[in-house]
Amino acid sequence: MRVAFLAEAFLLDVSTGLNGTQVQLYNLAEGFVKRGVEVDYIASTKNFRKDNEVINGIRVHWARTKEGPFSWVRNIFIYLNKLDQIQPDVVYQRGRSYLTYVGMKWAKKNQKKFIWGSNGEDGCDFWKHMRLLWSSKKPLWKKLILSPGGLVQDMFIHKGIRGSDNIVNQTENQKQRLFKNFHKMGLVVPSYFPVPFQASEPVHKEKMVLWLANLSPKKQPELFIQLAEYCRSCSGWRFVLGGGTKDKEYLHRISALSRTLPNMEMVGPVPFEESNGYFSRASLFVNTSMMEAEGLPNAFIQAWLAGAPVLSLVHDPNGWIMKNHLGICAKGNLREFLEKGKALLMNRAEREAMGERCRDFAMTTFATDRIIDEYIRIFEEGSAH
Repeated sequence: MRVAFLAEAFLLDVSTGLNGTQVQLYNLAEGFVKRGVEVDYIASTKNFRKDNEVINGIRVHWARTKEGPFSWVRNIFIYLNKLDQIQPDVVYQRGRSYLTYVGMKWAKKNQKKFIWGSNGEDGCDFWKHMRLLWSSKKPLWKKLILSPGGLVQDMFIHKGIRGSDNIVNQTENQKQRLFKNFHKMGLVVPSYFPVPFQASEPVHKEKMVLWLANLSPKKQPELFIQLAEYCRSCSGWRFVLGGGTKDKEYLHRISALSRTLPNMEMVGPVPFEESNGYFSRASLFVNTSMMEAEGLPNAFIQAWLAGAPVLSLVHDPNGWIMKNHLGICAKGNLREFLEKGKALLMNRAEREAMGERCRDFAMTTFATDRIIDEYIRIFEEGSAH
C-alpha cells in the first residue's frame, strides 16, 4: 500500500511555522514507514531546493505554492499534479483545508481512497471559515472583500468531507458533530505519539510549572502569569513560559508582566525537538486556552508521556483529565484553577501519583503500535469510489 499525505507544511522544514497538525502527520508517517508502508508526503515550503527528498524514510515532495488570500485556488492544481506523479493507493489529509477537496477530487477521479482526519472540535462544523472571518477584528470592508473566497473555500471543504471514504476523529465530540452536520460516521482513533527519548529515561522532576504554546490572547498566557503570582508563597517553584508570536506589541506586554515576578521565566519560542526536554523536567503542565475547539493538544500527550499532570482552565478532551485523574480541569472557573493548582504544588504525594497515572495512560493510549494497526485497517478497508 502506498499512502500520500497532503499537508501545507512538513514538521522538519524550518522555513515554515509549527503546529499540532504537522506533529501528528509526521508521527503517523514515521509509524507507517516503520511498518513497511510506502509514504509520500506532499508539503509546501518557503525554502524550495529540490522537487523531492527522503527524510527519515519519508519521501517528501516539495510544492512551490503561492501565498495570498486566494492563492489556494491555484495551489489546488499544484497538489493535484503532484498526486498524478505519485499515483498513491490512498490519500490522507488531516485538518480542515482546501487540501480536503484536493484529496477527494483526485481520489474520485482515479478510483482511489481518500481518508480525512478532523483536528479541532469545530473542524466538523459548517461554514467555519466564514464564522472565523466574521468574528475576527478585521474591518468591515475587508470582511466583505474576503467573504466570497471564504464562502467558496468552505463549500469546497464541505464537498471534500462528504466525498471521503472514511473519516478519523480525535474525540467523541468531533464524531458527534461530524454526524450532526454531514451525516457521516467517523472512527475515533487516539493521536499516535511515539515515546520521546527523554520520556523513556528516568528524569528527576524539577519544581517547574510549564506553559508552552503560541503566544496569543486566545491562549491567555496572562492567566499563567496570574497563577505564578498566586503561587509566590510556594517555595522553590519556578514558572516557565515558552512560546513566540509575531505580534511585537503583545509580546512586549506579556514580557513586561512576567518581569514583575521573581518566580517567572520566559524562554521564547521552543523548537519541537527541544520541547520534550522541558516536559521531562516539568512537574506540572498548564493550559490556559479559552479555545474549546482545540481538539487533542499534542502538548497534553507530551506532558502525560513525561509524567506531568495537566492543569487546564477549560479544555478536557474526551473527559480524560477528570475521568482518569491526569490532572485538574477547572471547567472555566478561574478561582478553582488558581486554588487547585496551588494545592497540587503543595501536595507532592498527590502530584507524583498523578504523574504515574499520566505516564501509564499515555503509554497505553498514544504510544502504542495498535494505533498504526487501526490506521492501516482503515486505509485498507475504506471503500473506493
